[in-house]
Amino acid sequence: MMTTLDMTGNSDTDFRNRQKILIEGKYTGMRDVLFAYIRKRIGDPQDSEDILQETFTRLLEYRTFLTPHSADRFIYRTAHNLVIDWYRRHAHTEKAKEYFTSCCPRAVLQTDDAVRLDEMLEIEQRCIRKMGKRKGEIYLMYIHQHKTSGEISEILDLSRRTVENHIFAARNIARRALKEAL
Repeated sequence: MMTTLDMTGNSDTDFRNRQKILIEGKYTGMRDVLFAYIRKRIGDPQDSEDILQETFTRLLEYRTFLTPHSADRFIYRTAHNLVIDWYRRHAHTEKAKEYFTSCCPRAVLQTDDAVRLDEMLEIEQRCIRKMGKRKGEIYLMYIHQHKTSGEISEILDLSRRTVENHIFAARNIARRALKEAL
């Protein structure tokens, strides 16, 4: 003799099997049409595929008995709602992009400028190491310490003409290296 629990468990398993067969048939028969329906509305094939999968996942999680006719309506309504949700998310994302673009362009530019500056300084440091001790030292004093050729000649006890020649040669080397890098 079967108890009520046995009948409920058996009935529940039978219900799930019928639902699974119905959903598999709907997926096979409606997949291409539903994908086209979703893609026409949002345009992105990857997101359309995600929405399609989510539609049938929700159908699998649905606990109420579905007939073939009610399943069609449920599938289209679920897909429609998921498309609307996609538009809402997309709209919020676009609004956030617009906000950050309008409010914060300086921070982005400063970051990009800082990265470029770091790259150029690194290139310059490599050039200075290749120049030789005296030429590199004169270049640093002239460019970074803003000393004149007269001041450098007094500090290093060199003729002014020698300092100017070193500055000219060092600047040419640095310019060429930066041009090659950029």
